[in-house]
Amino acid sequence: MSIAAGDPRSAAVNDAGASPTRVPRPADGWRSSWVGRHRVGLFLTLAFALSWWPWPLALTNPGSTAMVSFGPFVAAVFVVAVAGGRHRFMGLLRAVGRWRVPWSRYAIALAGPFLIAAVIAATAIAFRVADPSSLTAAYDWSVWVSLPLFLVTTALLGGPLFEEVGWRGFLLPDEQRRHTPLTATVLVALIWAAWHLPLLITEPTGQRPALPFLLWISAQAVALTWIYNISAGSVLIPILFHTAVNVSGRLLLEPLVGQDGFLTMWWLMTAAYLLVAAGLIAWTHGRLGQKTHPAHEESSAP
Repeated sequence: MSIAAGDPRSAAVNDAGASPTRVPRPADGWRSSWVGRHRVGLFLTLAFALSWWPWPLALTNPGSTAMVSFGPFVAAVFVVAVAGGRHRFMGLLRAVGRWRVPWSRYAIALAGPFLIAAVIAATAIAFRVADPSSLTAAYDWSVWVSLPLFLVTTALLGGPLFEEVGWRGFLLPDEQRRHTPLTATVLVALIWAAWHLPLLITEPTGQRPALPFLLWISAQAVALTWIYNISAGSVLIPILFHTAVNVSGRLLLEPLVGQDGFLTMWWLMTAAYLLVAAGLIAWTHGRLGQKTHPAHEESSAP
């Protein structure tokens, strides 16, 4: 039996024989494998397991670390490499290193949290929540001189890099392909907040009061989605914003540890970020900076 070159069966044979070992991909570009179909569940399982493994040790030794921050990073890299192949893996790397964005994005990411912190500090002083001398001491010249080094070490060692590659590099874009930006943000916020639970449950110092901390995290998630979307999917900009939030928050809170105004300062900081989140949702009508349908950006998505 012979098959003519123009016969449709010929094309089927040629397509099937051209790459017999190729793993087929569904419409969204992920491999049609078990890992590809269960990529979010596997990512979450690895992210939590790799971060929470010290928790049992901390329960018996409260002075030890309850969790580590590299879980989301390792989980994202593994799942993307296995379920997405070279195309998706390189897309993730490009997103993390995407630095060619408008300079305003850098200004928002790095200066925004410090401006918010300045407003919070002024409010705290005005309402006598904190002694002015306590807060001004945290912003003397030695702090500003060492601030660049503080930002770098916080980004690399304090969690922002490891967390954002997972939460905004993998999870957020995957959820935004299936949900509206606001729904995707709520899902990521709930997961991100739950991931921090060992720090809240096993926290002997009480420096992270649970309710304001969880609300603060949720509000940050809204701002991070907006920053990610307006930065053309750059993960670098959310890393910088996350870093600036952590550093500015630490400068606000550390001078008040053990003082009466510490919990009030936490609530002021939480309220400020909730107002920012509400303003972004209202201003963008819930789109949070997403201008085109995710399907139109599939080729460049991580």
